[in-house]
Amino acid sequence: MKYRSCAVYSKLFGVVKCSFRTIAQLIEISKSSVHRYAQTIQGRNLYPESYLWETEEGVDWLRLLYFGSILFFVIHCGIGAEKLSTFFKFLRLDIRIGTSPAEIKKLAKKGCELLACYQQEQEKQHPLGKPIKIVGGVDETYFRSMILVLMDLSSGYIFVEEESEDKSYETWLEKAKKIADKFGIEFKYFVSDRAKQLIKLATQGFNSSSIPDLFHASHELVKLFGLNLNRKKAAIQQKIAKERVKLALLKELFKNIYTQETIIKELETQQSEIDKGISAYHDILHRLSIMMHPFDINDASKMTSAMIEVLLYEIEQEAQDLKEKHGISNKKDHLKKFKKQIEGMASLIDTWWLWVNEYLHDAAIDEDLKVWIKQYLLPFLYWQKQAARTKAPDLKESYQYAADKAKAALDNHPLTQVFMENEDMLSWAKWMISNFQRTSSAVEGRNGWLSQMHHNGRGILPDRLKAQTVFHNYYIERDDGTTAAERLFSKKFPNPLEWVVEQMGDLPLPRESNKRCTVTC
Repeated sequence: MKYRSCAVYSKLFGVVKCSFRTIAQLIEISKSSVHRYAQTIQGRNLYPESYLWETEEGVDWLRLLYFGSILFFVIHCGIGAEKLSTFFKFLRLDIRIGTSPAEIKKLAKKGCELLACYQQEQEKQHPLGKPIKIVGGVDETYFRSMILVLMDLSSGYIFVEEESEDKSYETWLEKAKKIADKFGIEFKYFVSDRAKQLIKLATQGFNSSSIPDLFHASHELVKLFGLNLNRKKAAIQQKIAKERVKLALLKELFKNIYTQETIIKELETQQSEIDKGISAYHDILHRLSIMMHPFDINDASKMTSAMIEVLLYEIEQEAQDLKEKHGISNKKDHLKKFKKQIEGMASLIDTWWLWVNEYLHDAAIDEDLKVWIKQYLLPFLYWQKQAARTKAPDLKESYQYAADKAKAALDNHPLTQVFMENEDMLSWAKWMISNFQRTSSAVEGRNGWLSQMHHNGRGILPDRLKAQTVFHNYYIERDDGTTAAERLFSKKFPNPLEWVVEQMGDLPLPRESNKRCTVTC
């Protein structure tokens, strides 16, 4: 009987107190067993809160506290079992349950196994119907060993996050095909760095597009200008400081200061030129960000890959001129790498619009409604989302301006009042704009989080990595309160912590059983 100790406690210390004999008859155990339970309860009654753990409600909450702490802090946050053991002792729970580091490690291992079972149970419930159309984000990251990551960039759901001995095309294709067959996935396009095996995975493995990651492309410009220009500025500032010290000394000695002032003015002119170069470099990055969208930021008109390609080549030429003007050496030829990715980055626009038109054609929608969706609804929802998610003040201002203009155009359209109440259409439109993915920043962010876990000195073992994937897919929520699994499969899932706690069994006994009576409850 799971709560036998609780039943004994309620009869001994409740409003109506019973004798040992009566309790034995009510619970259907021997009188001597009741006596042992009573001694155990008395031995645990050391603190004012001790009575809480003798009730059924207290035991249920204690299970949630104990197992939940192990799952969240040890498995999810990477906190050591020794520290959690000390924490439980600080809460004065060591007299009631087993809190030794060895016990916690054993239960953490069991928790990892149960979390893996949890994901298997939830994935079994997904019926294979129409294909799930997603944008794939793929990458390799290195810790104790190499980890391959395959994620749906729109929902953030991780399909593959596991150690591998190699990153060949064959390995990637095997893992991706297995996932595609299991869930009925259709990859519309992939976003990744320019690793050959990842390009081949998209183009040959799944006959889709491979889009260069905008983050990696823009980082080529950062590596070229960011450090070099700031180094030049720091060197000039150091020279100016030294020359000003000399100028002050000449003034004290009543010497001729004209030559020294000329030197300082020339250095200040050089500094001004470098400041202009840094400003031009920042402007290039800003324009690169605001142009890579399916709609024009000024009037919400439709953009095409050809239009974006022209703008990107203009940026490349400006960067080339800036590099030559400031005499920046470029041994790794970052601009060449950027230029090679222009055509691929621009192709994202037409790829996304092809996906939109494909749906509108299959949905058999009349022409007026198609125009309203493409020219008014999608631009407003897109810029609204960009303005809400962007943290950079300059970009946020630009996106909010575009969103306000798109909203005004949408409100003034005669079809808006008719169609804005169509929930299915709005849901599709929001889903569609979420699938415009120009970077694999979600994958990079995940890699960064795992890197932090790895470098805290504990590493990431395979079972812990699987558990982390479950937490990411089914537990971590965005600002809208949805998990990655909910966004992908469009259904609610049980809380993984609660599910696992239910499967963990009874609370462990405290270690010092020979000094304290420890009948299990």
